[in-house]
Amino acid sequence: MGCCKAAALAAVLGVVAASGLAQNVGVRPSAGSIAQTQEAQAEPVHRWAVPNVEFLESGGVSAGGEVFATVEDYVQSDIFREHGMRCPVNPTEQDLLLADAMLRSPSDCSASFTSIEPEYDPANGAMLRIPVVVHVIQRTNGQGFIPESRVRSQIDILNEDFLAIPGTNGAPGAFAGIEFFLATEDPAGNPTTGITYSTNNTWYNDGGSYWNSLAWDPNRYMNIYTNSASGNLGYVPFLPQTNPSGIGLNSDRVVVLDSSFGRNAPIANYDLGRTATHEVGHYLGLYHTFNGGCGGGNCYTSGARVCDTNAESSPFFGCSGGRTTCGSPDPIDNYMDYSYDICMNKFTPEQVNRMRCTLFNYRQNLYQIAVTGPCSPADATTDGEANGEPDGAVTLSDFSFYLTLWSASDAAADITTTGVCAPVAGGGDGVDLSDFACYLAVWSDGCP
Repeated sequence: MGCCKAAALAAVLGVVAASGLAQNVGVRPSAGSIAQTQEAQAEPVHRWAVPNVEFLESGGVSAGGEVFATVEDYVQSDIFREHGMRCPVNPTEQDLLLADAMLRSPSDCSASFTSIEPEYDPANGAMLRIPVVVHVIQRTNGQGFIPESRVRSQIDILNEDFLAIPGTNGAPGAFAGIEFFLATEDPAGNPTTGITYSTNNTWYNDGGSYWNSLAWDPNRYMNIYTNSASGNLGYVPFLPQTNPSGIGLNSDRVVVLDSSFGRNAPIANYDLGRTATHEVGHYLGLYHTFNGGCGGGNCYTSGARVCDTNAESSPFFGCSGGRTTCGSPDPIDNYMDYSYDICMNKFTPEQVNRMRCTLFNYRQNLYQIAVTGPCSPADATTDGEANGEPDGAVTLSDFSFYLTLWSASDAAADITTTGVCAPVAGGGDGVDLSDFACYLAVWSDGCP
């Protein structure tokens, strides 16, 4: 029994003692504890193609010796496209094979291969819910500010895409059974909107190791940062499979260019929130559709490491028309390509299988199991409200609710049959002390 449940039990026993019935009543370590040398090792495995990109106070961008008047001019430029600045997460085949050789990963979704297994099929498993904190970083002049409404719209878009919600842009995709929500409690247990705001010019230009100041426990929260993203539309420092020792460090994060974040974002063609969808795909273990080019050989051990996503020789920019570069239509509608947001609308079933495998094998402490019913016969209240409805947690309010029923000899408190503890309302032998003892035993066990 955990310390919190023990403390609650002590309080309960106090209530019981006062009523004269007492004689009848029968995580991973925090990121801060890990050495800074490991923190440094977690920093990027991707390759910055244009290292000198700066977002200017005027609103323009300096990149590759050129100055662009607006961010939109920059992302439409040859420099942006030719240097792969949409997303720089492009490990080589040699990197991936070396990672597996060094890590000897036993999982079904390692750096170098994927094994499609039924236990990772969302049809055979629970909905997985991921708490998110969004850290909005802005300049002193206000550049980079994102209103709360647009932050919330981005969470909506992630759910539209990962849940393939009918009537949305994400409807054509495969249902992943992965849901995102803005955190309602911070790491200290305080109520929160799940959104933080910081003003720092260095941090806005993606410098200064801001994550060491801002991160919420990356084992328990997906930390998304919005800033200049070092001139990219977005990035993650590493895929979980390529750097397991980096998982849970402060640097374990998703970074998105502020002007491509959320619905109706300011930047043309990347204004529907699909940059975040793309980067979260990486965060959950997916490769680009063009990883390894046309490759060849076993599609589970080369390219994107899944077989229901066609190979393509290079990223696709734009939207109109199709393209064939590896003998089959290029997957330009896949979230892991570089297409314009309006043309992206799917993850494939095997990409979903790999993402859920990544959660189960690499990010086990990140997700919560969605509650579709009571987690225990003792679960009878919602957020402390005595309404007889479960909320997936067994707390003192559940006990108080039962005690009220028991004290009133309510039939719902009759949970034993001839003294046998079988906690289902309407046991049939009347409300007595055996019911109370039965409920207390079940309540003490908590949720599994």
